[in-house]
Amino acid sequence: MSTIAHALSTTPKPTRRIRWRHIGLQIGIYGVLIVWTLLIYFPLYYILITSFKKPVDVARGSLIPWVQFEPVLTAWQDVLVGTQSPAVIKHYSNSLIIGIGAALLTTVLGAMAGYGLSRFRYHVLWMKNDGLAFWFISQRMLPPVAVVLAYLLLYRDLRLLDTQIGLILAYIGFNLPLVVWVMRDFFQQIPREIEESAAIDGASRWLIFWRIAMPLAIPGLIASFLLALIFSFNEYLFAVILSATNSTTFPILLAAQFTGDSIRFWILSALALMNIIPAAIVALVLERYIVRGLFAGAVKQ
Repeated sequence: MSTIAHALSTTPKPTRRIRWRHIGLQIGIYGVLIVWTLLIYFPLYYILITSFKKPVDVARGSLIPWVQFEPVLTAWQDVLVGTQSPAVIKHYSNSLIIGIGAALLTTVLGAMAGYGLSRFRYHVLWMKNDGLAFWFISQRMLPPVAVVLAYLLLYRDLRLLDTQIGLILAYIGFNLPLVVWVMRDFFQQIPREIEESAAIDGASRWLIFWRIAMPLAIPGLIASFLLALIFSFNEYLFAVILSATNSTTFPILLAAQFTGDSIRFWILSALALMNIIPAAIVALVLERYIVRGLFAGAVKQ
């Protein structure tokens, strides 16, 4: 008994120096994270403050805009109900229609392709399933400037220039590889036994896909939809080359603010905030699904 008590008394305990070192390490980590967060959100804060400033306050304001001015709605009135409103409504509605339409179609088509790559065996030339998946994602790495001229010539012959459907098709082709990659990894996390049980009960492959696999893949679908929406809504090169007047999107209107002798930063800030709103709303409402969907396949089980 005395031997056990002696062993317990001689067991090394954490010293005060080790505890303080651990506390200091935690403080350092949180300090770095706080500084990084401030750096990330500072541009958003900057444009938010600038959008509520008078033009004279923007011109004579400090480099770091603290809240030392009288907030006004001059920029927002000009954008929403003033001289800028017709152009804003036209470009914003085009971006919403094209972005949401492209994101929905890309997500559905990408889910089908991703499910096929995760459940069936393919052998195309020298590529099997993994090779095909890598080929898909490699298409996303191709810079848009390398293919935009081909799109221009093709759309000219098909009479798809300056149409919403033309931009939707272009964005589907551009974002589909990323969605296929994400959905393939997500479907691989779904146990095959669930589908096998449904097949034993007489369910067809299509029924299994739509009634079982798709509901279980909702987090991945939402994450894929958000990625496709962001890339489609904010895309500039395809929009400026393949559209002229009827299907011009919101990023083109943003870029147009840089023309002329002066830049109205208060108007530009209000427009930039409007450009962030759709993706921000989707991300805030569906945050828990997005995090799970984006990290699907990151850890092997």
